[in-house]
Amino acid sequence: MIFTVANNYWYSRPIAVVKLDEIIASHLKEYGDKELTDDERKLASESFAQSLDSVMKQMGDEQRVTLLVAPAVVTDVPDYTEFVKAEIRRTMNGK
Repeated sequence: MIFTVANNYWYSRPIAVVKLDEIIASHLKEYGDKELTDDERKLASESFAQSLDSVMKQMGDEQRVTLLVAPAVVTDVPDYTEFVKAEIRRTMNGK
């Protein structure tokens, strides 16, 4: 029994989802309205991609969940979309 409890604590990771299309649409809406040069737009896109990747990994590790894109999961599981969007905004704004 101790093994089962320890195993579940260290290795069990419940499933959670993020709506990746919503996160990308939010980014496009925010940066699409700005007057940016091609270089600034490229830099913003690269920064967004890096932020998205690191935030997804960080959120999964901190919350001990396996994050999947929403269309891949048909059952009712926690949605981390707003948390991920807020964290991406924070990291991209340098705060």
